[in-house]
Order: sequence, then structure tokens, then C-alpha cells
Amino acid sequence: MSLPQFRPGWKLTVFTLVFTPLLLWLGFWQLDREQEKVALQADFGSRGQRPAIPLENVDWSRPGELAYLKVITTGAYDNERTYLLDNRTYQGRVGYELISPFAAQSGMTILVNRGWIAQGATRAELPQINRIEGQVEIMATIYVPLEEPFLLSSTPEGGQATWPRVIQSIQVSQMEQELDQTLAPYTIRLQEQSPGLEQNNWQTVNMLPEKHRAYAVQWFAMTFALLAMYIFFGFRHPANNTTLQRRTES
Repeated sequence: MSLPQFRPGWKLTVFTLVFTPLLLWLGFWQLDREQEKVALQADFGSRGQRPAIPLENVDWSRPGELAYLKVITTGAYDNERTYLLDNRTYQGRVGYELISPFAAQSGMTILVNRGWIAQGATRAELPQINRIEGQVEIMATIYVPLEEPFLLSSTPEGGQATWPRVIQSIQVSQMEQELDQTLAPYTIRLQEQSPGLEQNNWQTVNMLPEKHRAYAVQWFAMTFALLAMYIFFGFRHPANNTTLQRRTES
């Protein structure tokens, strides 16, 4: 008895030819993203080991060299006007990241991310914010977003008449208008022992390299499954069954 012929049919063949390269590309793309994140972590880690530089010496026109650069400055917090960056979690708890304007002695005003703070008992109850009085010295790292924040609407946030104000993203130009001040283009994140720090909940990258590798494995597994399906149904084509039945009857 002869073996069944491989007859996958044109529809299954076209489907496989279209999606196999796509799935492979997605898998290798995730591997590339993994390597990018590994390199970013190493680069940012080395920057974090360097001595802090005075904030007034920062060249804000070169964002590619600013990410996680350690800075030091002296100034005062604006305790009357504070932002609460919404939808931030820490150890499974919901809360905010506390963003406070900071007036440096050099004359620059910068937004300081003071870390995570728990929300009130309900969404309507905003948390109590610790006031930091007088002139203080802070050490922080500059945060340059790797990508634009995802927004449900392009309409600028506003309409809140009181402080603190809950925001969904940090939009410096909008905040400059609300504060009536010129701000540095990026926020800084407080380091340990700096006055005003709440709970440090940041990670270097928004997705760890291990997750990209896991996604790559999933895409490659889907490629293997598609090829296995192509081979299986190619030999299970109805025409093979008809031919086999005729040969059996004869």
C-alpha cells in the first residue's frame, strides 16, 4: 500500500506562507527588544554609578545622554501645588506617583517624582501629602521616557480647581501653563535618603528583558504549531482518503 500524498490545498498553503514569516519576524523582533533592554539596563546602571553633577550643569538639549544621569541640587519644594500621577501600583496596591515642583537655587524649576503613595480609602479621598519645608538638598536621576505615554484622549487634562491634581500622564507644556512657570523638559526621580521621597517603585525599563524572551518563545511556538498543522492536514486531505478507499475496494 502506497503512502498518502502530501496535498495541503491552496488555501492552507497561502495561509501558511503568509503567517509563517510574520510569526518568525515577531519572534526575532522580541529577541531584538530583549537585547535592547539588556543594553539599556547596563547603560543606565553605569550612569547611576557615576558621581552626581550639579543640576544647573545639565545640557537639556541632548536627551539621549540624560537618561538616568545622577544630579544634585538645593532648593525648595512647592508644597501648595502637587500632582498625583494616577494608576500606579506597588506590591499589588493601587496609588499614585507624587510629582512636586522644585525651585532650585540656580533659578530652575523642575518636576520631582517623589515616588509612590497609596490612594485614600476611596477614589474620592486623596492621600495626605507630607510637606517638606525650607531649603533642602536632593539627589535624583533624570527620567527620559523611552516612548510617548498612551492616552485615551488627546484633549489636555484640566478642569481641576484645587490641589493636589490627579493626572494620567506628565505633560510638561500643560503643567507649565498651570504653574505659570518654565520647567525643565524632563522629571527627576529622587534617590534614597533625599528629603521628600515616599516609596521608590520605579524600574529601569517598562518591560523586563525576560518578558521579551518569553514573548519570543510564544511566537516561535506558534510558528511550529502552524507548520505542524500544515503538514498534518496536508496528509489528511480528503482526496487522500478517497484514493485510499478506491485502492482498498479494488
